[in-house]
Amino acid sequence: MKNKLLIILTLILISSIMLSFNIFKSNPEEDFWKWFEKNEKFIYENVENKDKQEKVFDDISSRLHKIDENLVFEFSPIHENNIREFSVSADGIKESFPAVEKLIAISPRIKNWQFNAFRQRIPGDELTLDFGKFKIGYDDIYFRHSTSNNELGVELNIRNYDESAQMQNAIYVLLDGLLGEYDVTMNIKWIEWVKLDENNVENLDKLTELRDLIDSRKK
Repeated sequence: MKNKLLIILTLILISSIMLSFNIFKSNPEEDFWKWFEKNEKFIYENVENKDKQEKVFDDISSRLHKIDENLVFEFSPIHENNIREFSVSADGIKESFPAVEKLIAISPRIKNWQFNAFRQRIPGDELTLDFGKFKIGYDDIYFRHSTSNNELGVELNIRNYDESAQMQNAIYVLLDGLLGEYDVTMNIKWIEWVKLDENNVENLDKLTELRDLIDSRKK
């Protein structure tokens, strides 16, 4: 009887210890927002400050990587309504989308801040990126598409395409700006990359028309 009682008391003790551990276990998402709230004024004011920007960005990156190593982020300029946007991105890696959604779902309400899941669409039909060695914009890319098995696939026809990783990364930035990161990853099944034949432009669609195509398929 004593042995049985001892076993029961031991199990109760173990359960209590485990329960206490779960209660006080660190939650990286909550930890991130507690830190952000504490430092939001400094962050808000110093995103463009070259002397302090590196520290701000390094701090945010290290804390996001505790949640998921693929998470990246970007800030918007301060808008006319004094709102600065903070967008957390999975960098196009589908497996990390739930981590982004979980983090933003518990984001606090802070004056002058807007928190976004994934890279957002950039309004307008004109965007050009300058990478020093090359410039590329919406006007340099045309496409044609397939909807086989009700899945959208896109062939991008790119002016001066050199097959480099740098140019592909630039094109993904353009696509994220045009469509938003979520739509690029979740609503396009495959993408093929080819060099633009200038003599075939009339048989292709302008890249900006891809936005309407994506949106029409979501209705």
